Amino acid sequence: MNANTLKRLQHFVGKVCSIVSTSMNRSFNETISREHFVVRIEEVNIDGIWGTHPYNDMISFFAMPHIISVHEEMELDPNNPEHAAMIAEYEKQTGAKVKTDLMRPEVKPPEKKKTGELLPVLDESPVFDVDQSLDTGDATFVDIESLERLAEKTKRTFDAYDLLGKHK
Repeated sequence: MNANTLKRLQHFVGKVCSIVSTSMNRSFNETISREHFVVRIEEVNIDGIWGTHPYNDMISFFAMPHIISVHEEMELDPNNPEHAAMIAEYEKQTGAKVKTDLMRPEVKPPEKKKTGELLPVLDESPVFDVDQSLDTGDATFVDIESLERLAEKTKRTFDAYDLLGKHK
C-alpha cells in the first residue's frame, strides 16, 4: 500500500463509514449489510481498518487486501434542527416515517468499558525485588524464579490487553 494512501485514509478515523469489501459466500439484506459493513472507524493501518458498529459497539476488522472502498456516511441527529428538517423532507417525499436502525429494541448494547481504568495486572506491585544480599561481586547471579514471575506478569498483561481490546 502506498504511504500517501494510508495517510489519506486517516481522514475517516472517528467517522461512520460504509466499507465495501470483496465478495463473500453470504448474501445480506440492506439492514444486515449496514450491521456488518457500517462502522465508526477507530484505526487505519497497513493491515486494515478497525471499527466499532454505531448501534452496539461490536468491533470489526477489515483486512486491507479485501477493502474495495470506504464511504463516509452522514449521521443524522433528530435533535439537530438542520437534520430534523432533512428527515422531515425525506418523510414527506417518501410518505414513510423514518425508523432508525440504531438502538433497535431487540438489540441491547453491551456495557461500555470505563476509560482510564487500569487493567487488573497493571496495578499490581512489581513482580520482583533485586536482592542485594546475593551480590558476590565477581559473578552475575540470575534469579530464575524472579524472571519466571516477570515473564508470567508480562504474559498476563498482554493477555489483558488483548482481552480488553487495548492493542493500540
